[in-house]
Amino acid sequence: MMLRNKRNQLTDAETHGAERGLDRFEGFSDAVFAIALTLLIVEIKVPGSPEGAHGYSDLARAMAEQWREFLALVLCYVVIGAYWLQHHYTGRIYAKTDHWFGTINLLFILAIIVIPYPIRVWCFHLGTGFEPVASVTLVTGLALTASAWMSKWFYAMPGRRLMDERLAPDFLQQMTRRYGAATLVQIAAVPLVIVAPRIGVAIALLCVAFFLLPQPAPRYKPGEEPNEAEKSNK
Repeated sequence: MMLRNKRNQLTDAETHGAERGLDRFEGFSDAVFAIALTLLIVEIKVPGSPEGAHGYSDLARAMAEQWREFLALVLCYVVIGAYWLQHHYTGRIYAKTDHWFGTINLLFILAIIVIPYPIRVWCFHLGTGFEPVASVTLVTGLALTASAWMSKWFYAMPGRRLMDERLAPDFLQQMTRRYGAATLVQIAAVPLVIVAPRIGVAIALLCVAFFLLPQPAPRYKPGEEPNEAEKSNK
């Protein structure tokens, strides 16, 4: 009995808490993504509504004057949507979760919840004297979100702690380069945006938009490919 307890304690130490499957982990994250995306339209107040514009003589013009709000909606949807696509994609890469992985994911989810704020700050101050500060706010927010995403990857990577052990090493290296390069570029965009606000914003947003494109199909070690049932459950 003592030997078994010691073995269990050693296992917990090595895995940083009890390991679990991804079902509840992904379900919770998906719910947060869905809520974050759904709430975006609520921020746009319809002209004539209690919180919307009043006193206008042309409804079409009143709606057109909300272009900043519509721009913020589109940019928020693109940024959050790109991260959801990668979250969905990595369901084929991560095989399990543990306490610290869940904790890091909570920080990433916090970044997803907060990211509409810096995006809206930038949209509402675009073309004004406050645009430089708003640009730094936006790019910094994007860089922190990317860093939180990359923290999950780096935590799961050592010894394939939480990743599917059947994945080919060259595939994991390829995705590490992709995610790592995008994160480094977004971090580098922070000092750049101070001297060239619009260029820094454009680079940071393009890095996120890149991940709207299809990513490489997971590659596995010879003879260790998942069957069709496993693929359909991912």
